[in-house]
Amino acid sequence: MSELKSQSITKEMWQQIEKEMSDGWVNIVFAYKGHELTVNRVRVSESKTCLQVYIDGFIKGEWVSFSGDKGFSDKAPAILPDVWGKKTRAKYNRRFKETMTRIWGKRGVKREYPDLDDSLVFHIPNFSKASVLCRQYKKLEGIELVSAHFVKAEGL
Repeated sequence: MSELKSQSITKEMWQQIEKEMSDGWVNIVFAYKGHELTVNRVRVSESKTCLQVYIDGFIKGEWVSFSGDKGFSDKAPAILPDVWGKKTRAKYNRRFKETMTRIWGKRGVKREYPDLDDSLVFHIPNFSKASVLCRQYKKLEGIELVSAHFVKAEGL
């Protein structure tokens, strides 16, 4: 990443960032641990959008892994779990669990399916709302704002 002029983020700036992300199409750039994070609003479907986070301009499928407990691969940048959203899903759905419990009984199902109550953990670059993204990013130590529309407008 090239050296970018950035500034630490105050409480008032977080409010402005959240408002800007909520409004419309956005392009906000953060700097975090030597990486450039770009947040854009992208189209999910015809009538639905979300905020998507790019790390150094990329989102790569090879970064995501469903094997293991981490939810990301060894090829992923070290900051990925900090800046992408963490999602969990049950390994087996409720209906399957109930059916197997009826068939095997409470003790038998634990013998046959020891991982029945396990969940899958993975990280995705999408955030449904600006408040969710801001809540997660406020906790990051050392994150700095590089560019945003309101910064250009106010001349900060």
